[in-house]
Amino acid sequence: MRRVKFEERTAEEIAAARAERSLVYVPIGSLEFHGCHLPVGLDTMHAHAFCVAVAEKTGGVVLPPTYWGTQGHEGWEGSMLLKEDVVVALMRNVVEVLAAMGYEWIIIVTGHHPDVQGVLLREMAEEWMAEAKAEGKAEGKAKAKVLVMDPFAVQPIEPVLDHGGLVETSLMLHLRGDLVDMARLRTKEDAFKGVAESCVDATRKEGKVRFEGSVERLAAKVEEVVGKG
Repeated sequence: MRRVKFEERTAEEIAAARAERSLVYVPIGSLEFHGCHLPVGLDTMHAHAFCVAVAEKTGGVVLPPTYWGTQGHEGWEGSMLLKEDVVVALMRNVVEVLAAMGYEWIIIVTGHHPDVQGVLLREMAEEWMAEAKAEGKAEGKAKAKVLVMDPFAVQPIEPVLDHGGLVETSLMLHLRGDLVDMARLRTKEDAFKGVAESCVDATRKEGKVRFEGSVERLAAKVEEVVGKG
């Protein structure tokens, strides 16, 4: 098994890994209410575990996860969602630092709100690459390519995405079952407030199939895209 976590490597090992394959994964999620039965860090834990599993197949390294996300269940207990421009600026700065280190491929994986956070980060990536390309022509420098992906777009089973429902509950049962408290759904009067009632049908097996299928699909996509240059 590859050791892919950036923070667990020495500086020398990081340089050697980049020389072997100039690829880095950047997981980002959120701190957000996910019902009474799930941890608020679900999006981030999912994205990080997903990146690690994909990197073990493709090579490259995985940055520590970013818990700061934007838009979602604001005002709910446990939600700490920042302004869009703050999250975009943070991730742009991360991209700039990674590019300066010499990474040729930077893959941002969002486990939170791909229809909002994913779109914002794609716009940031496209803007940054356009600017980098213009600067590169003037300076004769190669610049990094930035891709923004999410685990939900490559799931092998429908429905693709929910919030604290069947999909996310199953995924967390597979990844960190110790953090899921299904008993709360039977004892709390407002158990389904803010989440789909389908969560009661969640299983660890469903989560395993979805997670492993998504990992295989994204790894194949990365190999195809990175291989083409």
